[in-house]
Amino acid sequence: MELENNKIYHGFKLNRITPIGELDSIAYQFVHEKSGARLLYLSNDDDNKVFSITFRTTPTDDTGVAHIIEHSTLCGSRKFPIKEPFVELLKGSLNTFLNAMTFPDKTMYPVASQNDKDFQNLIDVYLDAVFYPLMTQVPEILMQEGWHYEINDVDAPLKYSGVVYNEMKGALSSPEELLERKLLNNMFPDNTYAFESGGDPVSIPTLTQKDFIDFHKRYYHPANSYIYLYGKMDILQKLQFFNDAYLSNFTRIDIVSHIDKQQPFAAEKKLCDVYPVSSNEDKKNKTFLSYNFSHGTSVDATECFALDLLDYVLFKSQSAPLRNALIKAGIGADVSSSFDYGLMQPWWNVTVTGAEPENIDKFQKIFVDTINDIIDNGIDKTLLQAAFNITEFKLREADFGQAPKGLIYNIQLMKSWLYDGDPIIYLQYENLLADMKANISTDYFEKLLKRVIIDNPHKLLFTFIPDDKIAAAAEQKTVTDMAVKKAAMSSQEITKIIADTKKLKMRQQTPDSPEALLTIPMLSLNDINKQARKFIIEHDNIADVKILKHNINTNGIAYVDFYFDASVIPVDKLPQAFLLVDILRNVATAKYSYEELANAVNLNTGGITFDLSAYSRKGEPDSLLPKLTVKSKALVNKLPELFELLYQIIFTSKFSDKKRLKELIIQSKTNMELEMLNSAQQIVASRLSSYFTPSGAYNEQGGLAFYGFIKNLSDHFDEKYEEICADFTEILKRVFTRSNLLVSVTMRDTQYNIFESKFTEFVSNLDTAEYPAETFPFKINKRNEGFQSSSLVQYVGCGANFVRKGYAYNGSLLVLSTILRCTYFWNRIRVLGGAYGAFVKFGSDGDLYFGSYRDPNLTETLQVYKDMVKFLKEFNVSKREMTKYIIGTISTLDTPLTPAGKARAADVAYIRNICDADIQNVRNEVLGIKQADIQNLAELINDCLTDSAICVVGNEAKLAKHKDIFKSLSNIFEA
Repeated sequence: MELENNKIYHGFKLNRITPIGELDSIAYQFVHEKSGARLLYLSNDDDNKVFSITFRTTPTDDTGVAHIIEHSTLCGSRKFPIKEPFVELLKGSLNTFLNAMTFPDKTMYPVASQNDKDFQNLIDVYLDAVFYPLMTQVPEILMQEGWHYEINDVDAPLKYSGVVYNEMKGALSSPEELLERKLLNNMFPDNTYAFESGGDPVSIPTLTQKDFIDFHKRYYHPANSYIYLYGKMDILQKLQFFNDAYLSNFTRIDIVSHIDKQQPFAAEKKLCDVYPVSSNEDKKNKTFLSYNFSHGTSVDATECFALDLLDYVLFKSQSAPLRNALIKAGIGADVSSSFDYGLMQPWWNVTVTGAEPENIDKFQKIFVDTINDIIDNGIDKTLLQAAFNITEFKLREADFGQAPKGLIYNIQLMKSWLYDGDPIIYLQYENLLADMKANISTDYFEKLLKRVIIDNPHKLLFTFIPDDKIAAAAEQKTVTDMAVKKAAMSSQEITKIIADTKKLKMRQQTPDSPEALLTIPMLSLNDINKQARKFIIEHDNIADVKILKHNINTNGIAYVDFYFDASVIPVDKLPQAFLLVDILRNVATAKYSYEELANAVNLNTGGITFDLSAYSRKGEPDSLLPKLTVKSKALVNKLPELFELLYQIIFTSKFSDKKRLKELIIQSKTNMELEMLNSAQQIVASRLSSYFTPSGAYNEQGGLAFYGFIKNLSDHFDEKYEEICADFTEILKRVFTRSNLLVSVTMRDTQYNIFESKFTEFVSNLDTAEYPAETFPFKINKRNEGFQSSSLVQYVGCGANFVRKGYAYNGSLLVLSTILRCTYFWNRIRVLGGAYGAFVKFGSDGDLYFGSYRDPNLTETLQVYKDMVKFLKEFNVSKREMTKYIIGTISTLDTPLTPAGKARAADVAYIRNICDADIQNVRNEVLGIKQADIQNLAELINDCLTDSAICVVGNEAKLAKHKDIFKSLSNIFEA
């Protein structure tokens, strides 16, 4: 049936129909007349369907009420009266995305699935959750997800707990996240952005049940909602369902959720603040210097698009003039920037990392002088064109990794829709591209810079200084305040808190009734595709080089990846090799300066990147397959230029510019210091893997172990300069040979001849010399390490290798992973323990990893791991529950992949000796699993835990208190 404008379909009036050629879609914009709900449907042939409902939620304090409600709505509802419908969906649906997200001014509830029945089930649960949540009737939901006083007996100290409370303690332990919060709040001090929508741990405990309910009542009405659908579906059926099941129950009302515009500052502001570091952490070069600007609104797509392009031109590329001016002046180690137009008023942030506070005025002067010089003399047109080309390439490629395309489009259209603008202006990018391309030859961008940077008073100069006292002081203040609170309480009040704590624990530990669980819709195993996805791969040989061909529709893009055998790199040169892949493409070549090279890459390709990592063969933990990988992509007609650039980088890179090399090394060190705090869970996982397998130990040479090397090199650069250059030259000579090479190419077979001719020419440049493989010494070394940081929470890891214990990898382990994530760890570590999350890994090489994330606990979580054996021995669920776990596991196996993702999955499988039959066997084992199979895994887990190792990153005082559980305990920056 063809839909017509101005007609009403199941209560929805269709107001606009717009083809969007860029997305091969048609946009239908509706309004539900009775309730006032807005709905936008992007119709296309994508089977990965997306639904989302978004509410404009504008906080007026720092209690995190919007964030806590986002968690709490998914803790049971009218039709689905169980404690965790969200978890039941994780267990028993084929979702390709399932989550909820709190932003500074909105809350989104998106789901995605490729299965029509499953998609409908997900929509139903989510709509009932947001409109009819149990949180308004059950106080324990706020206690669990937000905060509560916790005390188990009259003599125990009073403390706070709650999932969001601990999540935000972890989030605001990161200097970068804390800086972002401070900047946003100070850039917009008079509107909703002045408040922390996620919640400040200091303010979260002031949120009352009444305020909690009132916030939901105020904002969670259809008249304040933005409903979004994407993909191939029966839209009339969806409209009828929305109307009949939900929206017809509501009458349109006026909701005050608009965002007051922050008036421009009368003059630039200059502020300074501090952030916490651990007590023995070096504070030198740890200051952040930040310059911030706001201009216009996000509904002005042309200006926002242009400013986003300017952000890339000035800061993102290695040839970026303002970034380079700041680095060359020695202001700091590196420069980062972001242009955020996901707020009503766009916010441009430029931050220098690795700086000292006394450089703030110098930073501002160089910034302003360089901008004025650019305005007066014009932006390099080649640089503008290069930035334009890379922007256009990414828009057309639409590669968002594992995130569904439809979800990303939803986030993009909210940049205007939420602020009462045209929702599709950011999706129709052809007109925006045309405007930008036409503006390159004019002075449009220079005038824009003058208006937004120089003549604009709405700017903030901010200094963020490390302080090694405030973390301990804040922690002590919390302890003291809680002691004072408890002392001021009557015995009746303390008794009530103990009773409330017990009541909460009782609710958390009481299983949902079978009748309640039956309310959650689920698929049957008959709805599951029994066939595993096959690898798209063919084999070829060109000039004695093995080629992996992937005949996939890539919309005219060629993906060309080179896998060079890195086993020829001497073991004592591995840190140098990890550094080399970090700086290649950022130094000069025979033909290009590093700035010219950056422009040439952006003008002619979609990107060239380098990586060094080790694999292992399936089931062989002692195997080691290190690869130096070169990933590249370009339009097929740009393959000649791509290969010419690859030649320049691989064969003619120069390290003779001593100043440039030092800049890159300092940047690498500084960026790693930030990553060590932002990605603590990855450090824990990598470190544990290094204890048990050669591949894990090899990769760890580029992990936390790399920091000591890069810090030493940075501190003694002058005396080590010639040595490091010689190391780079030797590594390049050894690795980039024809005998070491495996190539992957992804494109249509009809265009393969273009690749073939250019590759034949390229490979003739490769040396035919052969170098012997080096021996990588490896010994199992369970270090049981603790790494102290300024974090207020922990990341608690435990690991082992089950293949070394005589067990084999099979599909039952994947189902066990689902059971642990969605039941055992969810209940014990998140619900009862208050941590934000927990993770599980069972690798086909035998690596086993359990880890918690933003966890207030340490030894308690280690005990949860130990208690797992008892849980598995007593594992007893209904056939329906077992089916849920199977379906949830299949959903993790069937994640949609981009063309590049499909190719790289096939490449890794080839390298690791995994074939289609192996993948099918695992799927068969998942589909055929029985309860007894899970119970039998108790033996595997017991054997591994008996001989396991631990690794923890976390709060300095917390780890020191439990120092006896570690073999070594050190500050993370002294590891």
